[in-house]
This record gives sequence, structure tokens and C-alpha cells, in this order.
Amino acid sequence: MPANNNNNVQREQQLGLWEKAFMRDQSWRKDELRTVAFWAVATFSVVLGSFFGLVGLRGLPCFVAFFAGTVGVPSIYWTSFLGVNDEDFGGKMEILGDSMGTGAAIFMLSWIGLFTAIHG
Repeated sequence: MPANNNNNVQREQQLGLWEKAFMRDQSWRKDELRTVAFWAVATFSVVLGSFFGLVGLRGLPCFVAFFAGTVGVPSIYWTSFLGVNDEDFGGKMEILGDSMGTGAAIFMLSWIGLFTAIHG
């Protein structure tokens, strides 16, 4: 039995961060989860900002949708898909802390840039 457990540990050490990001039931360190959450927020920000810019949406509802999605989408991803309990890492905002500001900047740039290019 210890040999099987040892094989699992060796296999987890060989997996890269992005391989782990698409596999369920992996063990996560806090810095790894924060890195994956950062890139999930960045990707979500580009997609949502581009969508809002293409469609021509403006105003406060866009900001509200962005911030709700920025907290909700990555949280659903790591709890439902990865099977991670965010309380083990200090809560949602501890994991998302560094990515919120950068995500907001990416969202604004993609939203305003596309809106201005298409509708301006």
C-alpha cells in the first residue's frame, strides 16, 4: 500500500500547474491555486470585456456583472470542477485578492477599446 501512495505523490510532483488546472482531485498549494485563479480571472475579464464592447453595452450594470462574475466564475471552477474547499485557503477573497485589480484593468481596456473601435 505505501508503494501505491508513493506513486501518487510522484505523479502529482510531475504534473505541471496547467495540467493540474484541468484535472480533478489534485492536491493544491495556496500559491498554485492563486496563480490559476489569477489567469482564470484574466481570461474571464478579456472575454466579458470583449463581449460588452462588441455588443455596445455601457454603464453600471456592466461593472456589476463584471465584479459578480469575477468572484462567481472562478469560485465555481475551483469548488465544482477542481473540488477545492476555498475555506482551506482562507476564503474566496484571499485566493482572488491579487487578481481583482488586474482583472478590472484588463476588463476596462478590452471593453473600452472594442466599444470605441466599433461604436465610437
